[in-house]
Amino acid sequence: MDFKKLLKNLESNFIKKRLLFSVFVILGISASFAQQKITGTIKDPNGMLVPGVSVSEKGTTNGVISNFDGKYEINTKNSNATLVFSYIGYVTQEIAVGNKKEINLTFEENLQQLSEVVVIGYGTQKRGEVTSAIATVKAEDFNPGFVRDAADLIKGKVAGLSISNGSGDPSSGANISLRGVSSLKGGTAPLVLINGVPGSLNSVSPDDIESVDVLKDASAAAIYGTRGANGVIIITTKSGKRNTVSQLKYSHYSSMSSFGEKANFLTANDYPALIAQGELSKTGGDLGYKTDWLDEISRTAITQNHNINFSGGSENSTYSVNVNYIDQEGVFKGSQNEEFRVSADVNHYLFDDKLKFNVNIINGIQNTGALGDGNAFNPLIYRQALIRNPTDRIRNDDSTFTQNKNKLQYVNPLGMIKLTDGILQKQWLRITGNVTLTPIDGWENNLMVSTERNSDISGYSEKRAYLGYNGEERNGFASRGTGLSKTKILEFTSKYSKEIDKHSFSVLGGYSHQYYVEESFWANNFDFPTDAFSYNNLSEGRALQDGKARMDSNKNDNTLIGFFGRLSYGFDSRFNVLASFRREGSSKFGNNYKWGDFPSVSAGWTISNESFLKDVDFVNTLKLRAGYGETGVIPNDPYRSLTLLQYGGNFLVDGVWVKGLEAASNPNPDLRWEVSKEVNLGIDFAFAKNRISGSIDVYKKKTEDMLWDYTVPTPPNLYRTTLANVGQMENKGIEVLLNVTPVKSDDFTWEANMTYSHNENKLVSLSNDLYEIEDNVIYTGGLSEPISTGTHKLEVGQSIGNFWGLESVDLTDDGFWLIELPDGSQVPFSTAVENDESRQYLGNGVPKHLLGITNSFKYKDFDLSFVLNGAFGFQILNAQRAFYENPNVEYNMLKSAFDPVYGKGRLNENLPQKFVSYYLENGDYLKLENITLGYNLNCDRWSFIDSVRLYTTATNLLTITGYSGIDPEIRRDDVLAQGNDDRDKYPTVRTFTLGLNVNF
Repeated sequence: MDFKKLLKNLESNFIKKRLLFSVFVILGISASFAQQKITGTIKDPNGMLVPGVSVSEKGTTNGVISNFDGKYEINTKNSNATLVFSYIGYVTQEIAVGNKKEINLTFEENLQQLSEVVVIGYGTQKRGEVTSAIATVKAEDFNPGFVRDAADLIKGKVAGLSISNGSGDPSSGANISLRGVSSLKGGTAPLVLINGVPGSLNSVSPDDIESVDVLKDASAAAIYGTRGANGVIIITTKSGKRNTVSQLKYSHYSSMSSFGEKANFLTANDYPALIAQGELSKTGGDLGYKTDWLDEISRTAITQNHNINFSGGSENSTYSVNVNYIDQEGVFKGSQNEEFRVSADVNHYLFDDKLKFNVNIINGIQNTGALGDGNAFNPLIYRQALIRNPTDRIRNDDSTFTQNKNKLQYVNPLGMIKLTDGILQKQWLRITGNVTLTPIDGWENNLMVSTERNSDISGYSEKRAYLGYNGEERNGFASRGTGLSKTKILEFTSKYSKEIDKHSFSVLGGYSHQYYVEESFWANNFDFPTDAFSYNNLSEGRALQDGKARMDSNKNDNTLIGFFGRLSYGFDSRFNVLASFRREGSSKFGNNYKWGDFPSVSAGWTISNESFLKDVDFVNTLKLRAGYGETGVIPNDPYRSLTLLQYGGNFLVDGVWVKGLEAASNPNPDLRWEVSKEVNLGIDFAFAKNRISGSIDVYKKKTEDMLWDYTVPTPPNLYRTTLANVGQMENKGIEVLLNVTPVKSDDFTWEANMTYSHNENKLVSLSNDLYEIEDNVIYTGGLSEPISTGTHKLEVGQSIGNFWGLESVDLTDDGFWLIELPDGSQVPFSTAVENDESRQYLGNGVPKHLLGITNSFKYKDFDLSFVLNGAFGFQILNAQRAFYENPNVEYNMLKSAFDPVYGKGRLNENLPQKFVSYYLENGDYLKLENITLGYNLNCDRWSFIDSVRLYTTATNLLTITGYSGIDPEIRRDDVLAQGNDDRDKYPTVRTFTLGLNVNF
């Protein structure tokens, strides 16, 4: 080996390496003068860290992604570099680097992008492609503070959607209707879907809801066939996001509730003077005590609500778990609502997202008190607290409750609470699984299976000392009830989407199968040897031996099957068309009409994307929409097309009396769905960089083949009535949504939202050649004894909710009503005959105009919002006045009973309680529904906390109205007799809330 040559080569290589190293050093030093290292942290508007943000150097391919902690680090290539920060849902921002070493960023929401995707039937659609009347409310726009269910979240936010609570009962839900009343016998509430599966508004925690989409017109809802005539509310719950660090969110609020208003009845202090004047002789006089009966049975109600959400995701999986607990007292002692709800959503992606598995679970349990037999609240307790003599005492000397066995319907209200015991418990479990296969780009296939189980159990007992409402003494009473319902759903959809140049289209086809079964049992007994059994030993009641105890059981089922398809087409982001068709069959229908067809078509023209408007900066969006669709209303009860049997009268057989079977309904093979045909015209707009936006919709909906029970001759019919499809009804109206941002700066933002709707309703027909209602008139509604009279009349050519009765115009000299007859003549009440010749239309109980206004203000870390709701153009029958504003009553009465009537004098004490127009009042109101003040804490010094928000909320704080009752927002349970303000309803409450939201 030549060592000299080897050494020479090593030396040469060493020199080359030194030279190469020197070149790299020089280049590195040169580069260091051009490059600059920038670091920072990225947050969203709520202070949450944002991972996955694209941070790039403008004009280059140099870029990085923020990590799980929202942090990034980038080396710029140019000395005058500009960084571009972009992330879906937020406004892209550009920041010049200059001499900065650290750039921290808080994103600003891009409202246009956030509302870009809208949930529709069996899928989603870009906002720009929507051609139907669809309203979307995101989580950030929900009503804050004390809410009971999803209805409270969106109250006043959706034009045309009427949400009326009208009760302070913690176990009650809201009355909901969309675009008026479309049915007399079928359901009137919208179909509620939770993640695509039918459910109830209360089954999920409000804190677990991501968005609520409302399909308002038939062109949007027709794909749901016989369930879509009243609109569709689609609730989407929260789910985890991919490639995000695990997040823990905790929210809590505590609330105090009390009566919003109280009826102004006589107190013990009023009695001595009135008795001295010769009044109150029928009330029992002054008994020497001072008792506030309403105060004795009520309290300041406390509510505690806790919610925990844990979510996150990796490249292939996401998860979200939500746990909610609420313990809510009612203002009446013994009324309460306790709920525990758990939900979970898990997604897993395989084979480059070609296969996706989803599992969604919703589980809950609800316990409410039972102050009545099978009821959470007994309204008669409230009635007794109002009419009880305030000079009477609560208990006798022996500590028993004061009772008067000789006076019917006059019971100690505190005794009704203390001498009863009960519980109502509901449980629900829903498991839904989805398998989604996308074999090629644009072709998505989804199989969904779901099962839901709802069970309830009730128990109620009265102690032996309990005095019945009509004076009966049952020596102890108890009842038990159980119920179980199960739903099984299978749905398969296949959708293909494609874009070719300026054309885009998608085709959807699907199959749906739903089976529902329910069963129940109920039994009672009385005359127990001891109170110790409560409702847990029914067999010990002696009424069972006497044959006076009762029991009942029931079971029914039904099946609903549908085939459906949808085609959408778009051209150049200017023109869009959507058409759908559903063929649906139900076991509830008669043999001749098992299947129904429900088509729809809608189109949209985005004028703002035309060349003549593209360069007009002021116009951001201008779009015209038109749609037509047919939807249905399915009968509420199964088997109504068949002959049903029931036990009837007794028959003597071989010396023994036995019960015989008799018909409970007539067969009707032509029984079918009600069909609603609706036309909708709309315009969407956004101006001035989207600071002014909204929509206007006008619609006309006609319902045909409406269901009603028609009187038929017997024989040849087996039963006196038959359920048949005959009537027609029409609704038409206008809806307006307006969003405005009057002020928007770095420190201060003011956003305003307004919804307005107007609806007109008319009954077009009730009879045909086969089924006929006499005079085409339905009398409905009514006030209970001692008035015992109807209050409403539904007539062809008129609208639902018309009051029908005697028109009082004055008072005679002897204190009797002066009645104006339909022909204009006036007669004293004593000579007026209470029939249709004397009665006339007095007003209408359905609001013609609905208004919702929301204002939100943000100043640095503070935020303030208030929500106003109003209803106008309707009347209310004040039932409390009709019953208790008459000196003829034998119980306590309203103070207004002694006010001059029509400015003249008092009613004659011999005038019986009656329904006349004097008790009808203008119901118009504007209510401060919700006002919330919040503060976001600076959490920079806490490494484990991302954000903290404190807030305080007041609900039902103020009502501007001329109505003299306790609240013009009344319950609307009786659809055909709207406007009656029940004298015994659970009064509405005013609530003050303190809340805390913490994100870890």
